[in-house]
Amino acid sequence: MRGNITKRTLLMSVIVLTMILLAACGNSNKNSNSSASPSESSPAASTENASPSAPPEKVTLKALMHTSWLKGGMEAVLKDAAEKEGITLQIEKLPEGVDGDNLIKTRFATNDKPDLLFFYSGINESVGLGKPEEQFVPQDDQPWMANFDKKVWTGVFDSSGTFYAAPYGGSNLAVMLFNKKVFESLNLQIPTTMAEFWAASEVISKAGKVPVFLSAKDAWTLQIATHQSGAAEDLLQEKTDNIHTNKGTVSDYVAQRQGITFLKDVVDKKYVNKDFLSDTYDNAQKALANGDAAMYPMATWVMTDIAAKYPDQTNDIGAFLIPFNDGAKEIAGVYPPNAVYVVKGSKEEAAQRFINYFESIETQNIYFGAEGGIPAIKGVTNTLLTPAELDAQKFAEAGKAGPIAVSPSKGITAYAAGDYPAFLQDLVAGAKTPEQVQEAMQKELVKNAKAKADPNFK
Repeated sequence: MRGNITKRTLLMSVIVLTMILLAACGNSNKNSNSSASPSESSPAASTENASPSAPPEKVTLKALMHTSWLKGGMEAVLKDAAEKEGITLQIEKLPEGVDGDNLIKTRFATNDKPDLLFFYSGINESVGLGKPEEQFVPQDDQPWMANFDKKVWTGVFDSSGTFYAAPYGGSNLAVMLFNKKVFESLNLQIPTTMAEFWAASEVISKAGKVPVFLSAKDAWTLQIATHQSGAAEDLLQEKTDNIHTNKGTVSDYVAQRQGITFLKDVVDKKYVNKDFLSDTYDNAQKALANGDAAMYPMATWVMTDIAAKYPDQTNDIGAFLIPFNDGAKEIAGVYPPNAVYVVKGSKEEAAQRFINYFESIETQNIYFGAEGGIPAIKGVTNTLLTPAELDAQKFAEAGKAGPIAVSPSKGITAYAAGDYPAFLQDLVAGAKTPEQVQEAMQKELVKNAKAKADPNFK
């Protein structure tokens, strides 16, 4: 999940997401190479998707995805797919965030489409890629769906009840990552109140280390702290519906504003890296792993990158929740998996063959044996979770996990609220206040609603 995160429906609730995470926990065996054996009670055997005895026809498929989405798991799968299925993916890697999203929209608008699209889950017409039923192949009747709980993911992976999206990657949580060795060396405990958080930051700063690393050059990374705070939003669905019917404004998202204010405060208090406006996502990983920085607000997906680049330091990193509410109501924001779509076209049959292969238990074991995250496919036993991911998983087990956003309900149209990451860049650069960030979002939402002639926004 790297872009300006899209809104999701109320069905992606704390209870549902916790069920998903707990179910995955029960199947997770770190570094295990075992595979599920078929039985009446077990998930459908992966042999349903096995290749025929005759050598499969070799084919090359074009695919689009954000650059950072191609990691160890997919790299392992690509090698296996070429050997076993005769399928080679020609992947065009796109920029992160809104820039990459806009390129994808342009490609679809000009009919320069891929065979496989790796994108966000739950695409609908408002995303800007056209009507899903005209662009993508439905997955409801495909064999891999036997190991996918449609009830859990309805409202997240479907479009008006039809599943076009297949899961790509695992679930992740928005947390504060921290270097345990730095905390131990300074005799610091995990803060449970904001007063304790700022006190710990002062100790870290005086010790010559960066308390909180910000990678503002990659604007999308600034969202993560606000996604954790926003997960604790009271009356989230009601507020969302009111905002999209002109009965409320984005400023009603009080919990979101807590996270936005946190970003301003940590900059104003000078508890960030000196070059935070030019530092990147990669810079943050290095600083956190090496102990130059003590903390980094990020989603657990970064641990896959850190494990690959800094394997000797991976166990030094843990996770906790920023105590926005002094421990009274801290919730980790949950990101469902990304998705992959079969694009209608001359190679859709081969593209579907790849999806059925990719979503099989056997292939998912290959994927998650090389990359972190919690699988959405039932029966996956070979997972690779770091200590930080295991820390984060405990929040879900304790019921401390919830959606970062919901979509308007009852057929209310969702309108884009502008380039949120860019607004946050303005914030940390001192050009906007937290209130002005939300005002800018509201202005964009109203503009887009009026452009669609929504009668609620006359």
